[in-house]
Amino acid sequence: MDQTLDILPGEGEKKMKILVRVRCDECGEPAHYKHTYLLPHYRSNPASTAHGKDDCSWCADTVRFTCKKCSKPSVDGYGWCSTFPASARYAHMFLKWIESRWASGVDLED
Repeated sequence: MDQTLDILPGEGEKKMKILVRVRCDECGEPAHYKHTYLLPHYRSNPASTAHGKDDCSWCADTVRFTCKKCSKPSVDGYGWCSTFPASARYAHMFLKWIESRWASGVDLED
């Protein structure tokens, strides 16, 4: 049997999470649009998140973010579904949590 430890690795480490804006997939600037895409034959395709659903506007099999300057990308193997603007109503779609280590001051991507 393994010997027990009085202090476990990582015990007492302090972390802080910071909410940051998602970046444009094309140029890295702050994103202003979220584009969702679905697989072909999405309503009858079991591999699609829209399989068997009536309202597919909230479904996404893959997602791309763009800024105001970059155009909506085409994604091979997928068809466009919806575009959401970075507005108060959809703010939660454009924010993600990243972890910051207090001790090192280094931000880590999820």
